[in-house]
Amino acid sequence: MRDYTIVVHNGRIEAVVPAGSANLDGIAEIKAEGKYVIPGLWDLHAHTFADDAVFDLYLLAGVTSIRDMGCPAECTRTLSARREARQQKPESGPRMLIAGPMLDGDSPYDDYPSHVQVTLDSIPEAISLLEELNVDFVKVRDFLSSEEFHGIADAAGKAGLSIAGHIPTAIPAGKAVEAGLRTVEHEGSLFGGLLLACSSDEEQLRLELLQMMQAATNSGNVQELYAQALGAHFMERLVGSFDRAKADRLALSLLDSGAAIVPTLVVQDPRLRSSDPVLNGRRLASDPAMRLVPARVLDSWRESAETQVLGQAFAAADRAAMSRHYQLLVELLGRLHETGVPILAGTDAAYPDGTPWTWPGLSLHDELGLLVEAGLAPSAAIAAATGNAAGHMGIEDVGTIEPGKVADLIVLSADPLADIGNTRQISDVIVSGVFVDREALTERLVNTSIE
Repeated sequence: MRDYTIVVHNGRIEAVVPAGSANLDGIAEIKAEGKYVIPGLWDLHAHTFADDAVFDLYLLAGVTSIRDMGCPAECTRTLSARREARQQKPESGPRMLIAGPMLDGDSPYDDYPSHVQVTLDSIPEAISLLEELNVDFVKVRDFLSSEEFHGIADAAGKAGLSIAGHIPTAIPAGKAVEAGLRTVEHEGSLFGGLLLACSSDEEQLRLELLQMMQAATNSGNVQELYAQALGAHFMERLVGSFDRAKADRLALSLLDSGAAIVPTLVVQDPRLRSSDPVLNGRRLASDPAMRLVPARVLDSWRESAETQVLGQAFAAADRAAMSRHYQLLVELLGRLHETGVPILAGTDAAYPDGTPWTWPGLSLHDELGLLVEAGLAPSAAIAAATGNAAGHMGIEDVGTIEPGKVADLIVLSADPLADIGNTRQISDVIVSGVFVDREALTERLVNTSIE
């Protein structure tokens, strides 16, 4: 729509009417001729670790809602306290949905504090912990057995919690979403995931993956697991066995279940495995927003990006196979989107280090560009980070610009429907009807020296 007036009262949108038709007596008027307004953005896959700076970074980029996808119990308590405090001052940070500690089966990640490793007997205790932590949903991961996954789904349902996360390697993708997995993260899993579900050799490849994973659990050697499961030999077999008929069946399973995909393309795109990457026509190292990234983090990214994946070095042949895997995943996402499967926006940005060249808030705009490359129209990519995101999370009063909705808005100086990169051209960010002082946020981030 063009030439409209948005009337905001008590933090909510009261009216959206043609320009000149609203009675503005006694109402402060803010001129925005020649500008564009979209709803505040969501990042549906964030890891904040409850650091104050990360919330400023998200607001600075127009991300007014996030889903924190996992942190230890004490971190979760801090997030919950911050969420309660935000009720008094919504503009202090983005709205949050919280996963808390992630649930996994017996795995080699014994020293990862964001995980709780469960057995069938300990699932009730784990769900009770998550209830005590006041989480919004349960995040599951790769090493769960089929019995453990279904046990979690059952216990979570009784507690009124949905489940989201990785498709455990032991479970076919269709069975996982049928059992209640509401969002499928990344490519579906660290090991196989959505493309495994589309392989004509699915059962054999799954068996090999499970054998690799069990060996890593027994030895504690996760590096060897990565080398095998993400190496060229296995990746080429996975990509080479892609079956379009099985991909179509996967799409129908996803549609029937109501599950959505949060692909986090920005942490997988091979163009970012570079010491000086260019993405969507932008040289990231010289992006003005990157000035807030600490020098030590930038140096670490430059040193590791060209050789490492998940913190481990890989040969050029392995990385080339991962690139082919990524391109096939993008093709699959385009097919799923055409079928009607919801594709939603998330980044997997982890503060402060994370995957090279991902940064809280800033990378959400990269993700929107990558969704457009995957076949979404700019309007659909924006919806993936606004109305569709909020709707899939069951939050009905944000995400669109219409009467009754919370006034979380971004004012842009250029048209994002003409070029999705224009979501970066932010003039103002508004949270619950209050203008965010972006200059003050930037000054605070600079003065606190993000570390």
